[in-house]
Amino acid sequence: MILKTAPTEISAYLKDASNYAEGHATAVAIPESEDDLREFLKTNEEPITISGAGTGLTAGRTPLGGAVLSVEKFDRIGELADACIEVGAAVRLKDLQTRLKGSGYFYPPNPTEALSFLGGNFATNASGSRSYKFGVTRDYVKEAHVFLADGRHALLKRGETIAEPLSLDDGSCITFPKVSYISPKCKNAAGYYMQADMDWLDIFIGSGGTLGITTRMKLQLRPEPVDFFSAILFFEDEESSWELVNAIKAQQNELISPCSLEYFDCNSLKRLKTKYENTPPTAQAALFVEQDLYKDTNSDAITEAWVEFLDENRVDLESSWFAQSNRDVDRFHEFRHTLPQLLNEEISRKGWVKMGTDLATSDQHFLELMNFYKRSLSQQTIDFVMFGHIGDNHLHINLFPKSGGSQKEEIMTLYHSLVDQVLEWDGTISAEHGIGKLKKEFLRQMVGDAGLADMRKVKAELDPKGLLGQGAIF
Repeated sequence: MILKTAPTEISAYLKDASNYAEGHATAVAIPESEDDLREFLKTNEEPITISGAGTGLTAGRTPLGGAVLSVEKFDRIGELADACIEVGAAVRLKDLQTRLKGSGYFYPPNPTEALSFLGGNFATNASGSRSYKFGVTRDYVKEAHVFLADGRHALLKRGETIAEPLSLDDGSCITFPKVSYISPKCKNAAGYYMQADMDWLDIFIGSGGTLGITTRMKLQLRPEPVDFFSAILFFEDEESSWELVNAIKAQQNELISPCSLEYFDCNSLKRLKTKYENTPPTAQAALFVEQDLYKDTNSDAITEAWVEFLDENRVDLESSWFAQSNRDVDRFHEFRHTLPQLLNEEISRKGWVKMGTDLATSDQHFLELMNFYKRSLSQQTIDFVMFGHIGDNHLHINLFPKSGGSQKEEIMTLYHSLVDQVLEWDGTISAEHGIGKLKKEFLRQMVGDAGLADMRKVKAELDPKGLLGQGAIF
């Protein structure tokens, strides 16, 4: 066990990418094995904040006292077997991707931050641009080793439901409490996931480090695509891009079946043009479209189907970009991931707290949602950037001061109005980033006092002393 107590050593563990105010802690504990972790937890009486890579966006890693527990030493990647692989909580997404290259398999969830820990992805149920077809982290976790705050250990396996008690390594059991709250059907990472027939795994995935400490996981893999049909489509008005998305959703078949549908508004393109000068000057919106191709795929037929489909829907094929090589595919991915990096750099440089939406609704409200966003944003004097997972009806709207002042009140008023409408459509306040310490008031608004009380029942069973993740979710 490594224990850091000097302020200079602790300071690196007190913030995440949200730029939320720096926290405080008495020490940083870094277990070097599961035995280290178990012994630490058995004797600990202090609040614990779990620290991953620090790439989170809701201040979940920011401690409000007590000790920080870093999982950084759990960084082993196991052997690939039966289309699965075991990874430690501190394995970075990019390192898993590198390990799998050439193996014939890939791990579909691809959140923007490639340096994120897979344990953090587990804690937030992270997704990424491919979630439109391939789903989220929850869909790929087969097993997880989890330690409760008192040091007891559970090996959680897919298929072990909450209908049966959770068995722990000391012979004790925990019964899932009676609750009535059910999580929304849309893509969702707000609070604890709850469904009547769910597995024990599901309550820990997306719990933001408030129920247990995950040390390693077994992940399900998929056959690796041999190539991608990949394009960035440009539009001279935003509405045309929305109509195309609607057409794609209605059209889907064997030939038109994208894994990624990503959106960039006019303010996104203004920032991207600083790095990609060949972006069409009159473009007001763009879509990144990608479809996975396999050995038995008729790639030519898929390309022809897409070109015909796009032409029928009046997409300007001349100004759009189509990948002709693997290098082009990589360049398009870079285009997609450059925007959030530019925004995070801008936020950090100007000292702002990140204020971005993570809202999502079901398909039936898609066009209503987009028109509502445009109408609401056009009535403000603040700056904004809207981009993200349009296929999942899940857009990230980053809100910034336009003038020299903070415009905090105006930003918060707008934020509240966006939340109000999405919740009217039975959507979610967080589709992938989680609640952390920044969005607790919106969680209460979404689930109500009764839903929050149900989540507290779960917390009380698994962490009765309330030591884990204080200030997060509740």
